[in-house]
Amino acid sequence: MTMSIAGVLPTAPQLLCAFQGRRFQDRVLLRSAHALAELHERRARGADPLLMTEIDCRRGELVDDINDWVEQELPQHRNGAALHTESLGAVVDRMARSWVEANQVIDHEGAASDNTHKHWYHLAELVDGYTDLVFDVAGGRRRLPEQ
Repeated sequence: MTMSIAGVLPTAPQLLCAFQGRRFQDRVLLRSAHALAELHERRARGADPLLMTEIDCRRGELVDDINDWVEQELPQHRNGAALHTESLGAVVDRMARSWVEANQVIDHEGAASDNTHKHWYHLAELVDGYTDLVFDVAGGRRRLPEQ
């Protein structure tokens, strides 16, 4: 599926491509998703507490940017729509972290390890959850929290 599910929001495969550094330049949300993945990669390599604080601060800014963009671009259905527990920016940030962790584990332990399987399974669950969330938001069954 190459087209956005909700007309505005990217699909999960588009997010994964953005995390990887492919095909993200033309969409605000995908640029932020790519930047989140890069920050998680830097965070995984670093040990300096000051650097970690700076990275986490920048991640928070990107999450806020995603949430602001979603608020401007995506109409929210209020009547009868269940409230989702976290913002779309937070969901994308968790997916980016999981994508980075899954790639690091496969690089260090190989494709056959149980730990690799665990991390990729977790990422697949997040992908499914994101897809369900986007369909529900587009269909007016779920709404995202306000900032």
